[in-house]
Amino acid sequence: MNSDRLVSTVSAFEQSQTAQDVVEVFVHAILTLGFQGFVAADIDMQDRWKLLLYTSMYAFFKPLDGAAPWWSDDPVAARLATGEVRPFRVEDAWANPLPSAKDRWDYIVASGYGQGWVLPTAKPGYAGGIVLFSQNNGSARQEQDLQLGELHLLASYFHAFVTERDPDPDDRYFIRNTLGIRSFKGRKAHLAPREIACLRWCAFGKTADEIAYLENISVHTVRQYLKLAMRKLDSKSQAQAVARGLTYGLFKI
Repeated sequence: MNSDRLVSTVSAFEQSQTAQDVVEVFVHAILTLGFQGFVAADIDMQDRWKLLLYTSMYAFFKPLDGAAPWWSDDPVAARLATGEVRPFRVEDAWANPLPSAKDRWDYIVASGYGQGWVLPTAKPGYAGGIVLFSQNNGSARQEQDLQLGELHLLASYFHAFVTERDPDPDDRYFIRNTLGIRSFKGRKAHLAPREIACLRWCAFGKTADEIAYLENISVHTVRQYLKLAMRKLDSKSQAQAVARGLTYGLFKI
């Protein structure tokens, strides 16, 4: 994935009317990079029964979700709950699973989904991530490794847009949604021009240091603008603030 493709994919997210449409845009993007599909979760750390669970592999993961409270012994969920922010390999997380989870992992491996990347989408109060399952193809995996940074950024945008659309559970891609996300339809947010400018640079994947150089301000000031923008947009992450900024038409990319 290159920068142009990243920008066009995020633009396609913005134009999507439903959470299902957002998933389909993301699936198209990851299939071109040799992934088989994904499963993702967003878990409230204060009440782990409140969660969003969604996947492009509904038929496979729906029965697994019904079998047991998987988040209690899932090593990927456990690693995300520690506050992990860097991508890690799914097979590394499952290297030594708890006995209660081993049968589930063996079933996943036997089905051909035993390798891939976990891309954290955590935000304060929540643990979450998107698991991308790789095809059994060495060259594809090498290409995925090279694109990992942009994939992680894309996953953050994707998750923000999905949660913004507040999907119903049991609807093609969505196994569960008990987070009780509030609707933001019709709400207005008044951001200062510099807050909008910093948020727009985030949409293009720029770091705080890069934004500071582009806007000729300090890194500290950039971070303050971004915090204010997140607060005004009632967002728990910069990616979610970017998604809402696009939804409200505060800027375009």
